[in-house]
Amino acid sequence: MYIKGTEQECLAYDAEVTAGENYTGGTIRWGEPIEIDGFNYMPVNDRYPTSLTTVSELPPQPDPDVEQ
Repeated sequence: MYIKGTEQECLAYDAEVTAGENYTGGTIRWGEPIEIDGFNYMPVNDRYPTSLTTVSELPPQPDPDVEQ
C-alpha cells in the first residue's frame, strides 16, 4: 500500500516513521517519494496509520526506453 500525495506530505510521513523507528546502521530513513504523473507515492508502514489517500499499488510507469 502507498500514500498518494504531495512531495511534502510524503516527506512528512517519512519523517514521522523514521523518527518513530529510530533507525541505526545502514537504514537512515523510511523511504523516498516516488513521483509518477505529477503525484508522489510513499510506502505505508502498518505501524504508522495515515489519513492521507492510499492506493494498493503504484500506477504503471512509462518505459524510459520506449519513445512516446
